[in-house]
Amino acid sequence: MAASSASRFFPRPLIHGALRGLARAAGLTRFETQIQSNLAQVLGNELSAPERAKLGREVRLHCARLVEEWLFLSRARHGSRERASVEAWLDATVRFDASCDELFLRTRQGRGALIATAHLGNWEVLAAALRRRGLDGAVVGLRKHRDPGADWLVRMREGLAVRTIAQDAPPREVLGVLRSGGTLGLLCDLEVRRLAGVHAPFFGIPALTQTAPAALARAARTSILPVRCVARPSGYVVYADAPLELSADLPRAEAALDLLTRLNATYERWIREDLAQWAWHQPRWRTRPGERAAPPLHSRRAT
Repeated sequence: MAASSASRFFPRPLIHGALRGLARAAGLTRFETQIQSNLAQVLGNELSAPERAKLGREVRLHCARLVEEWLFLSRARHGSRERASVEAWLDATVRFDASCDELFLRTRQGRGALIATAHLGNWEVLAAALRRRGLDGAVVGLRKHRDPGADWLVRMREGLAVRTIAQDAPPREVLGVLRSGGTLGLLCDLEVRRLAGVHAPFFGIPALTQTAPAALARAARTSILPVRCVARPSGYVVYADAPLELSADLPRAEAALDLLTRLNATYERWIREDLAQWAWHQPRWRTRPGERAAPPLHSRRAT
């Protein structure tokens, strides 16, 4: 995007200030309306209206931080010198908690790792930092025809050697990453109505939840590794939770729902620890049970 290219010629403090100004102005838009609707629905019994308003401001400022950092990450596409600057920033800013040792052990042993993360903290920094640590593979992301924003994110990742596989890619391409011992990253905490999903509890409310994590775990005969990258006063810290396994004692559909319920519970715990760092501006609980069911990707491709 033009804004991305132009941002290379402005100092980061200037971009930082401009984006924070836009974040404050967004308090008068539908962006804030959606944030407050979600907060009232989920945390209305826990937070007062003034507390939710304060949290909404923090959410908007965190979004401004993400855009600023993504613009900086995108500079890596423009030459070796700028890429070296971005990589140095990643090395200095991101720390891996000891809980990540299991993930690194898997990759050293050549075993595939199915990573599930959320729109929490900075997931693009997570992908880039894992690549810096030598983890090879891909992330599954949105790729739409004539979508400049999605294309820009793909190019941003390419600048840091992070490959993107489209959400509607053939299953053999996605599974091939895991079967070759690579790392596959999924963002699966939000509602995506064009993808197959089931309703699973999220903050105690039925939420349309992507079935892809469970389907991939079954097909690859692997577990799901929940990993997050969240902001701390010293920078970003990457944490890994214990692997989530499909239950062998349940029928196929029940086992998938059980796994997705436990994954949603993991996300909920993460979000409660860092409320301002999650995407509250997204319509997470828009689709009610029975309203809509997305067909499997392969059937839509055939159509």
